[in-house]
Amino acid sequence: MSTHMEEFDDIKPVVTEEELPKGETILWQARPDWWRLALGAYRLKLVGAWFLAFAVWKIGVTHHDTGSWAAGFADAATLLPALGVGVGLIMLLAFLTARATRFTLTSRRLVMRFGVALPAQLNIPLVHVDHAAVKLNADGTGDIPLTIPKKGRPSYFQLWPYARPWKFGSAEPMLRAVPNAAEAARLVADALAASQGGKRGAVPAARPANAEPGRPGFAGAQPAAM
Repeated sequence: MSTHMEEFDDIKPVVTEEELPKGETILWQARPDWWRLALGAYRLKLVGAWFLAFAVWKIGVTHHDTGSWAAGFADAATLLPALGVGVGLIMLLAFLTARATRFTLTSRRLVMRFGVALPAQLNIPLVHVDHAAVKLNADGTGDIPLTIPKKGRPSYFQLWPYARPWKFGSAEPMLRAVPNAAEAARLVADALAASQGGKRGAVPAARPANAEPGRPGFAGAQPAAM
């Protein structure tokens, strides 16, 4: 069994027990939180910041030309329809993406099924996971990136939005916007330890000592507690 990615014309996101080989069991399933997906993968905050900066610029320019703050704010208000459409589209895309995605952890593998227009499946045997990490957010969601062998590794654009950010040349699959990420990471750690003799695991470790207070970060893989 090797890591591989497949594309299908039609496949259900949910992996069922009937699809698995005899003796393999499902340990955990989840789909990403659509709001966290909108904030992270689809950069909703960045879009909002861009519109805000543009609105401030329009207010300043109009006030400079007319001497009227009221005219400036009225001019900036013309951006509201575009902002509403842009934010609405991002939220819709995030919702549809989350709805079409399911992460499945079994006793032998991690399966990622995702894709709105063209469903795809990434099958990652646990014995092929070299490293795992976890990034926790304040709301309890989080990201769990996985380092797998280069052979058979999909490209960044094949994995997106479930690729670790900025790893273009050496893409890493990432369980993104996972609800209750600390518990999910613990389950992944236990499954990795069981499949690899306790050598590796993903743990929701506290942020590094030199991290800024309240700022979550990626924690390196460590052996799971047995």
